[in-house]
Amino acid sequence: MKGSGKKRRKLNRLGKITLGSFILFCMVLTYFIWDGIAEKNAAARKNILMPTKIVENVNAKDRQSDSIEGKTNMAKEKNQDEQGLESDEQIIDPKKNDQTTNDENKKHEQELEKHKQEIEKQKQELEKRKQEIRKHEEELNKQKEETEKHKQEIEQHQKDVKQHNENSKKDQQQSEQPANEKPPVKTPKKEQPKEKAPAKTGKIVYLTFDDGPHAVSMDILKLLKKYNAKATFFMLEPNMRNYPKAVKAMVKDGHAVGVHGVSHDVSKVYRSPASFVGEMNKAIAFIQKTTNVQTHLIRAPYGSKPYVTAPFKAEANKENMILWDWNIDSTDWKMTNGAYVNSVIQQTIQFNKKEPLIVLMHEKPTTLAHLEKLLKYYKDNGYEMKAVDETMSPVQFK
Repeated sequence: MKGSGKKRRKLNRLGKITLGSFILFCMVLTYFIWDGIAEKNAAARKNILMPTKIVENVNAKDRQSDSIEGKTNMAKEKNQDEQGLESDEQIIDPKKNDQTTNDENKKHEQELEKHKQEIEKQKQELEKRKQEIRKHEEELNKQKEETEKHKQEIEQHQKDVKQHNENSKKDQQQSEQPANEKPPVKTPKKEQPKEKAPAKTGKIVYLTFDDGPHAVSMDILKLLKKYNAKATFFMLEPNMRNYPKAVKAMVKDGHAVGVHGVSHDVSKVYRSPASFVGEMNKAIAFIQKTTNVQTHLIRAPYGSKPYVTAPFKAEANKENMILWDWNIDSTDWKMTNGAYVNSVIQQTIQFNKKEPLIVLMHEKPTTLAHLEKLLKYYKDNGYEMKAVDETMSPVQFK
């Protein structure tokens, strides 16, 4: 009984060991099997994912290509449709196509015509400028001629001065003896001039004009009337014959009239005291005949100095002539661009002599062109513009 019991215990222990080993074997086997399956599954998943990405990339490129081809096909179809429509319109409505062409032609013709008009306008403006330039050149040439003429007169004047000085002594001797030479023109008996009184000074100016009358004399008179101004005109006998109406208008408007001789030539007018007085008397006689005014006012050509020496003055005094010079020289014969106005204004401002303001000007177109500016200055600054009076003491060079 005891032997069988031990045998049973051995079997039970062996069975437990065997069972435990079997279970352990099964567990290990199961682990390896499971691990192999897991590796296979992982490999299978990796192989599956790689073709999928490739396929997706290929599909994306295919879709992009299809999209570009689709757009291109749509654009081609659209162009074909538009060309088809245009072709259909041309075929269906040829009149409309002709109308469009005509409209474009008309528009082009209008633009061309407009361009032609602009060119013509530019040509006209260019021609106008050319005319202005030609006119300006003519004025410059005229001024040059006048300047050259005046230079020649000055040169002649300088030559005559020497001759005049040489003859002064002879003239003085002749004046002391009875004059054998008589004035070329007989004049009516001279009126005795009125007693001289000192000229008024202050805000009074005496405008004088030489070498007239001229074609512009009537316009000068109109300007003077506009500014309620009076003036004195020392005129040449030949010019008075050319413009007698101007002489009459001067007297009618209340201006003073005097004479400036006949020739305005130094070698003639200052040849002798008798020739000097003779020229003045000839001009005085014309004024008296034309206006019935007996004037005694005279102005010597180029001024009294140095030509009118004592013998000349003595001869002029015998004829009761009143010799006037000036103390403000405008030099308007030289400043033809109007600068003479500012020169006269400046001299007026700086004038400090105790004698009346006597302004020398000339009857010239260039003087007239800027005269109003001077008249306006005197009026705006409270000056009274008066004519020379025979009762005034004359202003003479010293």
